[in-house]
Amino acid sequence: MLGLTQQLGRQMPIKNLHVVVPIFNDWVSFLALLKDIDHVSSTLDCAVSVIAVDDGSTEETPASINDISSFPSLREIKVVKLATNVGHQRAIAIGISMAVSETDADAIVVMDSDGEDRPQDIPRLLAATQGRSEFAVVARRARRTNTLIFKVFYALYKAVFGILTGRSINFGNFCLISRGYAKRLIMTPELWNNLPAAVLRSRVPVVELPTDRGNRYAGTSKMNYVSLVVHGMGGISVYSDVIFVRMLAATAAFLVFSVVVIVSVISMKLFTTMNTPGWTTTVVFSILIILLQTIVTTLMTMLLLLNNRSQRLVIPRRDYREYVASGGEVDSPQAHAIKRATQ
Repeated sequence: MLGLTQQLGRQMPIKNLHVVVPIFNDWVSFLALLKDIDHVSSTLDCAVSVIAVDDGSTEETPASINDISSFPSLREIKVVKLATNVGHQRAIAIGISMAVSETDADAIVVMDSDGEDRPQDIPRLLAATQGRSEFAVVARRARRTNTLIFKVFYALYKAVFGILTGRSINFGNFCLISRGYAKRLIMTPELWNNLPAAVLRSRVPVVELPTDRGNRYAGTSKMNYVSLVVHGMGGISVYSDVIFVRMLAATAAFLVFSVVVIVSVISMKLFTTMNTPGWTTTVVFSILIILLQTIVTTLMTMLLLLNNRSQRLVIPRRDYREYVASGGEVDSPQAHAIKRATQ
């Protein structure tokens, strides 16, 4: 198995792989993740670096991260401290922007730090590129261990996402993106809201790789149902213009339907004996009220969309540095050693 992994690695044009990991206080899990990434790195024919985006943690960065002997296979570990908590998705956008703009990364892996995204799947993501120079490989969950309530809400989210956007989404943050495609992503404001939806919206070819969900290293998930709803809304917001066009089409269709029904009801009253007192008035006014509400909702959506377009949007490539705390980068000793060797 190891020989096969190394053989696949030699076929790929990847010399420097950077792993972007958002963190909020969960340093115990991050240390466990580093050890697993370090172990996987020893089987790959590329240099692996880690960019940890500290999303405004209130707990101090553990000194053990700087122990070079603990992670001998990693080329570099960089902890980037943000000035404030900006949220999971925005921390990811900042990490990808930094990997593209400030490193020599040929490809970028995005994964969570809690262990549910398994480092042992990284070689499989690399193999799925099949030697292409540009790629976006996403991890699709083949097996989930969530609660029944979570599964119901997730299925509901996918259904709502599909109805509103006309697209299907069945993957999360765990992915492998080539440098070229990452450059495209960080120039889009959609990345600031939701990585999976931004990948879909970017229209880059996506390869889906079935993966199992790993076990958490420690503690419980900090994502409550409010956070999950906000996360889902962030993904839907990426397609706000598409949703408006679909709403406009639905409103036009309902307008035609309303006219047909109203004309039919009035015709029945005037030209037939099939008439119940008050029935025509009730039907006509009910349809008119629903039609008016539909039109008002569509107009409000249009105004909100136009107002949003007039605002200054956050472009991760341009604006990410504003969120990094002054002096907020912490390099491990191996990073300093590499920098000295290249100077």
